[in-house]
Amino acid sequence: MRRKHLPAAALMTFMCSRAPLAAAAEPPAREADIDERLGHAIDTALPFTDMAGRRAPLAEHFDGQRPVLLVLAYYRCPMLCGLVLRGLVSGMAKLDYRLGEQYRALTVSFDPRDTPAAAERKRTSTLAGLGGGAAGRADWPFLTGDVPEIRALAGDLGFRFAYDADTDQYAHPAAVFVLTPDGRVSRYLYGVQFSARDLRLALLEASGGQVGTAVERVLMTCYRYDPASRRYGPYVAGFLRLGAAAILTSVCAMLAFFGWRARQRDREGAR
Repeated sequence: MRRKHLPAAALMTFMCSRAPLAAAAEPPAREADIDERLGHAIDTALPFTDMAGRRAPLAEHFDGQRPVLLVLAYYRCPMLCGLVLRGLVSGMAKLDYRLGEQYRALTVSFDPRDTPAAAERKRTSTLAGLGGGAAGRADWPFLTGDVPEIRALAGDLGFRFAYDADTDQYAHPAAVFVLTPDGRVSRYLYGVQFSARDLRLALLEASGGQVGTAVERVLMTCYRYDPASRRYGPYVAGFLRLGAAAILTSVCAMLAFFGWRARQRDREGAR
């Protein structure tokens, strides 16, 4: 298991007026972190409650065809959760892919006191940032849950958060989880700003090339996720392979053309 230590700016604590899951034994900012679990499957049988108050397993939000952008947040968080959601919406608004068509999104509260009504309000304010392209309820639901399910999901994702009873605040990391269509962790995108390029490449990667155009699938071989910068960047070997393929294709085309010309001259000489 590879441990990811987030910058201090991403490990902020926030006011929460309800009871905590549990008091942290260590300072909350130390407890809040992410242990990357790439390739790990979340338990999609875990039940959560949607905005209409209906309790159903997470499996309902994974159709085996479209990747999912997942955010863990609590709905009365005064700062970081809102920044993550707004940053995600900003990146999605610039994305060529359409929510509900090439991918889905999902937000799950890690505060067991959050209610379906709070989830609905948070969803409404969040999707307002998508403007006229706002999706239907099924494309980006906001869920609430109970302590056992919250703990299990957070554990599957490697998401560690903590509560400080002295300040009545939560500490938690800032990240978006990119999941495969069957619910496996494909990529972690950190911070509060998410570029359209990073989202596009992460979704393309998570889908195994099932979303996006043929050109984008080819370009995916030229970009790799850089753990140091936590961004996708040019992959030299990929560009070299693409260049070699282009050269080989050009040579084959030229040989085919000259072969055709030679056959044409032979036919004309035979006449």
